[in-house]
Amino acid sequence: MGHNIYEFKFTSEIIVLPSPANEAKDVQFERNIIVSEEDLLLEKKLNSEQRRAYNIILDRVYYDKPGAFFIDGPGGTGKIFLYRALLANIRSKDFIALATASSGVATSILPGGRTAHSCFKISIDIDENFTCNISKQTALATLIQDSKLIVWDEVLMAKKKMIEAFNTLLKDLMNTNILFGGKVVVFGGDFRQTLPVIRSGKKEDFICESLLYSDIWNDLEKLCLSENMRAKEDPAFSRSVSLFVGLLHCVYDD
Repeated sequence: MGHNIYEFKFTSEIIVLPSPANEAKDVQFERNIIVSEEDLLLEKKLNSEQRRAYNIILDRVYYDKPGAFFIDGPGGTGKIFLYRALLANIRSKDFIALATASSGVATSILPGGRTAHSCFKISIDIDENFTCNISKQTALATLIQDSKLIVWDEVLMAKKKMIEAFNTLLKDLMNTNILFGGKVVVFGGDFRQTLPVIRSGKKEDFICESLLYSDIWNDLEKLCLSENMRAKEDPAFSRSVSLFVGLLHCVYDD
């Protein structure tokens, strides 16, 4: 009796105190996201491919059906456009929709965007810790449980073990063995642009560490976008792409 805990010289690695204040900020942040009028109007501007994906995903959301999707499309095909339309629809009805991405740059163009590491408390060094550090008894856990939709953009930058840890987290929080806890989860990315970073790794190492080589990959429903909206809306960009493609043909023809 009368001893101070610091007398026992516990290390910070042994004792990790929760941070209710930070957690409360996370929850408050999500619940206070304001949907812009611009984003509410995006639904009317969807092309046929985006519209199909939009309808399929919202059907799962509003009928409380499980759904795990991967949106595949080269840059310029409107993946972010689709995410924003989905997020606006759900948030405008006072439901929770979590918008995350693998990089800070990608989160900056998602309304209410946060990095997946921050939102799901994924260890930075996933090779040492395969779990997401969220207890069932926390407000953040309740927020995730209450969410109608989870978006994870640029998921191909994440190692497959991170996605598997995320899957384990949702199963645990929802108390079910259904993929991603039966949540509606939308992943997106472009194999042509980004893969996980592996120190001193070769091309095959990058690919083997990606979501493509996880058992989860085959269970995802693939929704493809192919129409280049950027080229359609920006003639100058379209001309630049055409010129670049022409130069590539010249190089390879030589």
